[in-house]
Amino acid sequence: MIHIELPNPSERVFLTDYKSVRNKSGFYIMKNNLGEIIYIGESENIRKRLSEHYKGKSGTTKSFKQLFTYVEVFYCSPVERKIYEIYAINLFNPPGNVWGNCNMGIEELKRKREDWIRAEEEKLVEALQKPTERKAIKILDSKID
Repeated sequence: MIHIELPNPSERVFLTDYKSVRNKSGFYIMKNNLGEIIYIGESENIRKRLSEHYKGKSGTTKSFKQLFTYVEVFYCSPVERKIYEIYAINLFNPPGNVWGNCNMGIEELKRKREDWIRAEEEKLVEALQKPTERKAIKILDSKID
């Protein structure tokens, strides 16, 4: 695999604060509350794209949008954003990305994503059954709304 030096993030924001992101070209890395990379994308207008993810209007991430906590944003040119996105997807192999990932076949990646979504949903159900974690989740939900 070739080596490309990824730039430092231009900014890091909670997904709920997507409106603070500029309407610029670039790529982004979505992470969960543990800091694990779960999805990488690119857009001509990052703020608009993050809005789609946040509101559940993205067909790509609709089934797991509730797992996004924060996003690292990298502003760059249209050519750079495509190169960085594909490179980062293949470097980090995030469970939410299927297209652009050359680590395995499309069908295997789809199965892997579905298994990952199912496991994450089970963790959420378990957390809701614990009183202290249920309270923390309610607090997070109130901040998101």
